[in-house]
Amino acid sequence: MSREKKYRLCVYLINENCNKHEDILKNSLALIQHTFKNKNIEDIVVYTKSSKPYMPIWVKLFDNVLEAKIEDLFNSSSAAVLIVKDNKRYFAFTFGLGRNLLNLDFVEESFGLRVALNSIDPDKVRSIDIKNIDTVLRHSKIQTSQAGSVDDFGMNIDRDILNGVTGKSNDEFLGKTISGSMAVYLSFPLTFDNLSLLCERLLEKYRDEKYKENFAWVDHVREIKIEGLINKLNDGLIDVIKHKNFERETLFLAIPQVVNWEQFEGFKYSESDELKEDINIEDMLPSEGEIEEKVNILWLKRKEILFIGKDEQILDSWSLYKCINYESKQEKETYLLTGGKWFKIDTDYVGSVNSEIDKVKEYNRFNFPKYEEKREDEYNKKVYDNNKTVCFLMDKKNIVYGGGQSKIEFCDLIIHKTDFVHIKRFRGSSALSHLFFQGANSARLFLSSADFRKKVNKHLPTDWHFKDPVKALDYEVVFAIISKVRKNIKDILPFFSKVSFLQIHVQLQLYGYKVSLVKINM
Repeated sequence: MSREKKYRLCVYLINENCNKHEDILKNSLALIQHTFKNKNIEDIVVYTKSSKPYMPIWVKLFDNVLEAKIEDLFNSSSAAVLIVKDNKRYFAFTFGLGRNLLNLDFVEESFGLRVALNSIDPDKVRSIDIKNIDTVLRHSKIQTSQAGSVDDFGMNIDRDILNGVTGKSNDEFLGKTISGSMAVYLSFPLTFDNLSLLCERLLEKYRDEKYKENFAWVDHVREIKIEGLINKLNDGLIDVIKHKNFERETLFLAIPQVVNWEQFEGFKYSESDELKEDINIEDMLPSEGEIEEKVNILWLKRKEILFIGKDEQILDSWSLYKCINYESKQEKETYLLTGGKWFKIDTDYVGSVNSEIDKVKEYNRFNFPKYEEKREDEYNKKVYDNNKTVCFLMDKKNIVYGGGQSKIEFCDLIIHKTDFVHIKRFRGSSALSHLFFQGANSARLFLSSADFRKKVNKHLPTDWHFKDPVKALDYEVVFAIISKVRKNIKDILPFFSKVSFLQIHVQLQLYGYKVSLVKINM
């Protein structure tokens, strides 16, 4: 087989609910159908899209500057789809721009990734395509100079979604290298004698669960890309909003990125609107008589939330849709909308995360008063002023550390000389993730650097100074979250915030710290 001509193939698996070519293709009537000699059209057929040669647009750059025009350069966009039925399943082989001819609503979304993971040597991964869901969604493709394990790529399996992978194949039949995401990509000496064998092997790889031995975590969180499912989930969201059939713990608004809250004056829903201290979906909805007609997905994506700074300046803005955080359960599956993206969360993973969160200690060594201020720094000062014998204010006392101009806030309050309290108003996953990592960073420096501790001591009264050697087990890191939701602190955390917190929780416990959560009521 190695001497035969190999073709670079791109193969999709069509889902089991699809039983006709008209569903597999976006517009089959606009395509040319090519049947095979002595073959049933239901078993194998090729569709192509006619194309006309066109001159590249960059050729115009040379008009009027050359002695003779460039007239013999042309491009042509070819596109073809080979549809094969094998083992009662349809496969789509795309060539050129053939992917654009497919109706991706009927494609098995995890086919390529699962086939690749079941075929790749776990220690010979070449590149990975990931999305990070920690604060803002970030997409990146990482490759190494030599093959290695996923750990060599610095991937965090608690926060990163694996979208695609390339590596050395351990299946000689499928070739030396294989890639997979929605489709599977491989070099293969395709003939119409071995086509059925290839389809059988790919289907076998897709159904195999061997990948869970090394890559079980890939099923924890998956971004939804199938338009039909997204539309179905959006329809459910619209229905919930129109009937106001939601509670703030399952549907709430939060800005989708980290911002500088020092510049914050308020939110607006239009430039002529009054400043608002917080964003609330109930405040943004049309009147009862208009809600049925006006509220749709286009309205959600056009309606803006403005982030207002000093002097009424608009510092940033986001669509209402991008600010919605919503959890939906359908047919025993859990879906989350955050940052304008839908994710499917493995049910067992949801259960394990919630189980770990339930084990986290709730802080009870101090009774925090109700939050009635407009700003967190005002609240922190109130707590200090009323409890000076057991509390010291560290808010805004930044410590320059690290040789540059990096400024680190040790914490907001120190209570009982041993409890490092970090306080943040609940404004969504991005703000909470920032809070958790800030707390972990200061705790790490406190434990590892005598110089850092000296700089902290400069802000403290003499009888509050930390004396060397310090032991982490003598101290507690407390994350205090301000919220108006009438629920337990563990119940109001968004799912991705729970994931971020658990990672920090493990890290701080490994250092030796006690770690706890507490809710401050508004």
